[in-house]
Formats: sequence, C-alpha cells, structure tokens
Amino acid sequence: MGRISFFFKEALGSLRRNFFMTIAALVTVFLSIVVLGGVLVFVYTSDALLKQVEEKVEITVYLKDGGEPADVTAMQGEIQGWVEVESVTYITKEQALERMREWFKDNPEVLEGLSGNPLPASFEIALKDPQAVAAVAGRIDLENPIVDDVRWGEEIADKLFAFTSQARNFMLIFIVLLGIVAILLISNTIRLSIFARKREVEIMKLVGATNWFIRWPFLIEGVTVGFIGAAAATVVALVLNNYLAGWLRQNIPFLDLPLDAVPYVMVTVVLLAVGVGIGAVGSAIGLRRFLKV
Repeated sequence: MGRISFFFKEALGSLRRNFFMTIAALVTVFLSIVVLGGVLVFVYTSDALLKQVEEKVEITVYLKDGGEPADVTAMQGEIQGWVEVESVTYITKEQALERMREWFKDNPEVLEGLSGNPLPASFEIALKDPQAVAAVAGRIDLENPIVDDVRWGEEIADKLFAFTSQARNFMLIFIVLLGIVAILLISNTIRLSIFARKREVEIMKLVGATNWFIRWPFLIEGVTVGFIGAAAATVVALVLNNYLAGWLRQNIPFLDLPLDAVPYVMVTVVLLAVGVGIGAVGSAIGLRRFLKV
C-alpha cells in the first residue's frame, strides 16, 4: 500500500510541476475525444436514419377486383406466416381512394376526372429485414387468381441498399483513421512531457530503480490525463448532441430522428476507455526509450 501511495503521490506531483505540459496533453486528449465523440454520435444517428429509410422498403401486392374474401384472407394469412415478414396490411379499394384524396387534397382538380373507384385493393408487406425484399417478392405466386401485380421498386431498393452499405463502411473507416491520428497526437504530446523530465528518469535508473518502479507514476499520470480529458470531452459531445438532436426534431421534423439513436451509456464508456487507453499507451511508448540508460 505504501508503494502504491508513493506512485500516486509522484504522479500527481508531476502533473502539478509540469503544469503547462499537462495542460497541453489534456487539451490534446480533449480535442481528439471531442472529435471522436462527434463522429460516434454522427455514426449512430446516421445508422438510425439509414435503418428508417431501409424500413420504408416494402412490397405491394395489387389484387384483382372481384376476388373472394376467403381467398384474400387465406393469402394474407399465408404471407403473414413467412418468417421474413413483419406484417401484412390489407388495403381495400375504398381505403386506397381515401389515401389518394388525402395526398391530393391541395390539388383536388387531379381527382375531378375520376369516375368511380379505379384503384385496386392491395396487400402492403413490411419485412423484418428489408434486405430480404427480393426473396420475399419472388415467393409471391403471380399465378394466383386474385393477384394482379407485385411491386417493390427493385432498382430503387438495390441502389438504396448499396448506398447504405457504402455509407456504413465509410463511417467505420473514418473512425479507425481518426483513432490512429488521435493516438499519434496524444502519444507525441505525452512523449514531449516525458522528454522534459529525461534527467529525472536517468537519475532514478542510475540509482537502481527498476523499470516498473519508474514506469508506474508515468502510467498513472497518463491515465489521469486521458481520463480527465476524455471525461470533459464526453460531456461536451453528449450535451452538443442533445442540443442538436432537439434542434433537428424541431426544425426538420420529416427526419423523424429516433430518441434512442445514440446510446449514451455505451458512447460514454467507449470514449472514457479510449481516453484512458491512449493515455496509458502514450506514456508507455514515450517512456520506453528513456529506460534504456
């Protein structure tokens, strides 16, 4: 316990003695983690929005007029039983016409020329996994006497899935590159701090101190700097996210941003862990060359 107390005392004392280098390291950690936090928030928010867009991909089965209600019910039950299907909604001819009236309520002249109800009844099929849309659409029997047509926007869906896949890959690559840059910046800053105390390390080494005896105070110092910088950056990143999310919901309501798009607990844990890890690794890397006396 005495040795542990000595290590912490030395680390905290060093932070005070090397005030300006400590501030430089803290600012570097803070800025790097703020950027990383911003990217994580952007990734989670974008992924939630991409999922919402994907979920809008659905299959519409248009039905022929005059089909027997029993046949319609049987087909709806069959499709609902498929494991890929989330729900099957039956839209009557009257409901379809009412929808059209709602869509064109600001342009009623569009509907003036309609005689009767030319719209067909239909099934709207929502999927558990939108990526399965082609497979599910292919299983619908076009030879069924009550089926008129099946539509699911094949070209649009393929382009949408290709775009969302590329967007997720880009965001993952960006996070990895940002992490590498952050490690290099913080490691160099901490290395400069240790270089300023090279003489202190050399004296401790010459009087017989072991490598780990010398290393522990520096590791505690790096972890402390990393944790404080990451904690401040996490607060800033999450507060800004909360503000921007509220602004977006208020001013751009059609985005329909989910309230739980960003898992605050996970983001906090990740950012703190990254800050602590970078502080420890930076200290270890920076100190290694000075232990070779």
